[in-house]
Amino acid sequence: MRLYVKKAAELMKEVVESGAQEGDGDAAGDVEMDGDEFDVGKTSKDREFYTQQRAEQVLAPLLNKGASYSKVRLSTKSFGIDAAKVASRAFVNLASTLKEVDLSDTIAGRPEVEALKAMEIFSEGLLAAKLTSVDLSDNAFGEKGVRACTKLLQGQTELTSIAFLNNGISEQAARAILELLACPEKLTRFHLDKNMTGNEGTVHIAAIVAKATGMKDFKMAGSRFFCEGAIMLAEALSHGNSLERLDLNDNNVNEEGAEALVKVLPKHPNLQFLNLEATALGPDMGGTLLMAVAKGCPKLEVLHVSSNDFEREGAEAVAHAIAEMKNLKVLTIGDNILGDYGFTQVCMALSQSNAPLVRLDASCNELQKSGAIAAAQLAASKPGFEHLNLDGNMIPEDTVEEIRAILSAAGIEHALAPMEDNDPEGEADDEE
Repeated sequence: MRLYVKKAAELMKEVVESGAQEGDGDAAGDVEMDGDEFDVGKTSKDREFYTQQRAEQVLAPLLNKGASYSKVRLSTKSFGIDAAKVASRAFVNLASTLKEVDLSDTIAGRPEVEALKAMEIFSEGLLAAKLTSVDLSDNAFGEKGVRACTKLLQGQTELTSIAFLNNGISEQAARAILELLACPEKLTRFHLDKNMTGNEGTVHIAAIVAKATGMKDFKMAGSRFFCEGAIMLAEALSHGNSLERLDLNDNNVNEEGAEALVKVLPKHPNLQFLNLEATALGPDMGGTLLMAVAKGCPKLEVLHVSSNDFEREGAEAVAHAIAEMKNLKVLTIGDNILGDYGFTQVCMALSQSNAPLVRLDASCNELQKSGAIAAAQLAASKPGFEHLNLDGNMIPEDTVEEIRAILSAAGIEHALAPMEDNDPEGEADDEE
């Protein structure tokens, strides 16, 4: 009997760790159901190609009479035509309660014809629902994929949130989104990332944003637009005043685009999150833009401005602006060339502002001693400080030990990020 119980326990452990196999077990081991939310990915992390049988098994709770989920996430599971038909039936069954659907990464690995047909079937099944949020990210389907979602985009008149991350949104795909969206004026959240939209496609995205005057959360990162695109987006954002989050990282905004943002961002006093990493702001316009944000956006809590060519000579303007950010909690300013002199000014500004800082990233800034120690002292002075990144600099070993001692004395030695890429023998270019 003891051997039987032991063997049964071992088998149960294997099932829990590996997940139920196709056609075996029940859906509970593969999905997470939290109240009115159904998610196929939280428990079973592995990529899986659903057949009709497997889809019926996993989606059984959605097909039950009286099912009333408001959120459904099918992400990371690949649906062919037959499996998509099962999902479509589930959507129809949930039509009276369904509000949010995550279809991101649901057709990976399928032949193009099959993948596009699956998206069409999803869209048809969602026609009867009144959705507020749809995520179509990570399907890399380009214009053809956008048009495969025609019934979804044209039929949903209450959408406030939509995402197209890593979807091959070219100029033609962007034009299709503008053409098909039923009520772009209702959008409050619009996300694009890792696309190839360019300036030409940004024309169409900007047209959508201009209509969405209540936009709160706009992300268009890694989309290959330049200053012309940034100027178009700035003009579009000028039609509203409700932004809370803006993410334009990894685009060539440049000084001309930054100049346009200087005029627009202060019109959004509720802005709390701003990501302008790797946007080529430059040492002069960087300080000007940050000062405009500091003056016009008093609620700002998170600022990412790494990789913007901030230099020692322009550090004073950057520091002066940061000193005005009284609610700043997170500052990422790595991959610049501030040096000890420039970054010490930034630390002094953060100290003088009494901002509730909890995270600071000054990696890869040619820091050697005084700037690194200033960062440690700043961190030690901030209640609840969580994370300090000084990696990728040229901090001598004895200074690293001094930093650890400062943080340890404040009880936050755990806050220092690993220093694997620190070069104690390196020499900075600037004069201290």
